[in-house]
Formats: sequence, structure tokens, C-alpha cells
Amino acid sequence: MATATTLAATALRLSEAANRKDSPEYNSLQPLFALLSRLDHDEVRLVARNAGSVTVPSLVVDLLRQVSVVLDRGDGVVVSEVARELTTSEAARVLGVSRPTVISLIDQGTIKSHKVGTHRRVALRDVLAYRRSRISQQREAYEALMAEQDDLGIYE
Repeated sequence: MATATTLAATALRLSEAANRKDSPEYNSLQPLFALLSRLDHDEVRLVARNAGSVTVPSLVVDLLRQVSVVLDRGDGVVVSEVARELTTSEAARVLGVSRPTVISLIDQGTIKSHKVGTHRRVALRDVLAYRRSRISQQREAYEALMAEQDDLGIYE
């Protein structure tokens, strides 16, 4: 996990530099913040003088935009890795539910797990698949509710 420490340390240094008006990072971050705030759905390319260029995926651009907003308002950012295998507590944080809820989902067979000693572990891909499924179910339920509201003639 040396990389996670490096990510966290770099994010902390960036957070500090973004708030020190005398730092070189502060002066170069301000134009970046301004550029990111003006982007709509433009294609963004990363260009390195001697290494070529590449299109930056829209999710990475969105992440950069969110980080720039946080840093620009003077707050800090923490970045860390997410392991491929999670504890039930970590899975609960990813899903935004309690640990007992995750245990219940495992006991019901909704999320697969295995034991490491006496502790349960779940695969990140399984947690994310459950999350996508739950979001899809919530969206379908919302759309059904809106359709029923339209059928009944109930409008806001």
C-alpha cells in the first residue's frame, strides 16, 4: 500500500499548496481551475511535449473538475486506493449503508463473500455490481412512480 501513502501525501501537499498564495502551484492552479470551470462536454487532451498526447476520459475530467472546486474554495482533498477486496465496513462505506446491512446482504446471498480467518471479505466488483443494480432499481421505481402520478393527473 505504499502507493496509497504516496497518493495521500501528494493530495495533502497539493491541498496545502493550493491555499498558499506564494506557492508556485497556487499560481499554476488558478488558470487550471478557471479552465475546468468553463468546460462543458469538450474533448480534453493531455499533451506532453516529448511524449505525445492522449484524450482524457470524461470521468477523469469530471474528477479533476470536482477536485478543483474543492481546492479553489480552500478545502483539502484526500485520495486513496480502493482494494479489490473489501472488509464489510469498507463495503458499507462504498454503498452508503450500515455494516449490519452489508452482513444481511451477504447472508441473503445478494453479495458474495468469503472468509479470511473469522472475517468476511467481499470483492469490489461484486459491491459495485450490487450498487449499479440498486441504482437501476431505484431509477425504475422512480419512473414508475412518475408514470403513476401522470396517470392520476397529479402534478406539482
